[in-house]
Amino acid sequence: MKEYELAVIFDATLEEEKVDQEIAKLTTLLEKEKCEIARIDKWGVKKLAYPIKKQESGFYAIIYFNGASAIIPEVDRVNKINDLVLRHMVVKSEQ
Repeated sequence: MKEYELAVIFDATLEEEKVDQEIAKLTTLLEKEKCEIARIDKWGVKKLAYPIKKQESGFYAIIYFNGASAIIPEVDRVNKINDLVLRHMVVKSEQ
């Protein structure tokens, strides 16, 4: 199993409860695929370097997990169809 970081930028207008629900959906998907969640960092609302979907800021969250590389395409697909996600990226962690 490899270590990964899933960085997600959510719509900044969301309430923290809704962001927590969206993070819970992602962690449930990962756990269903036998991934182990190491930790979750919520950075809060930060200004974006450039506008994304006409938004100037976004709510940043990073999910650190261990799992097989086969889950990455599914995580990518789920985040692409979620209108509340402005951007996302999965990278292999080197910790």
